[in-house]
Amino acid sequence: MFRAASGAAVTLTASRVLLVAALWLLHAAAFALGMGVEDTPLRPSELKLLQRIAAMDPSFRYGDRVKRYFRTHPTTKNRIPLRVEVMPPRSKGLYFGEYISFTMTIDEPSGLVTYAYDAGTAHHGRGTILVTPKEVVKTEFHCGATGCATRVVRNGRVLAERSD
Repeated sequence: MFRAASGAAVTLTASRVLLVAALWLLHAAAFALGMGVEDTPLRPSELKLLQRIAAMDPSFRYGDRVKRYFRTHPTTKNRIPLRVEVMPPRSKGLYFGEYISFTMTIDEPSGLVTYAYDAGTAHHGRGTILVTPKEVVKTEFHCGATGCATRVVRNGRVLAERSD
């Protein structure tokens, strides 16, 4: 038993020791394989993509920083992007002041943005936004206290909506 920084007594069981060891081994293996992550600001092209979406959908929100997950090529040492995750602003434990959880990923070459949010049983959902040179197409499935709905919007106009 030892004391945590908070002063609480913590018992190290065999399962906890094994869990910590396994997590450390996974981290070491990822590092050995050339895997990495960095926290950076949005690139100008990514910002432009998100601004196009916000111009069509005033309710669309995003952060100004991203986590870039990558793998380093073993011979050329070039970084191969694996995932770009937008880091939303968080205050008082909530994202954008209302969501318990919020995730958003960007695949800039394909113009695809995916997201999911949860504000509890009152409001949660997920969606995909495709940005082309001429269109912004958003498909979202969301649920609230009274039911669920699916909505498809193109350039700010609702194409289809179905409620359950």
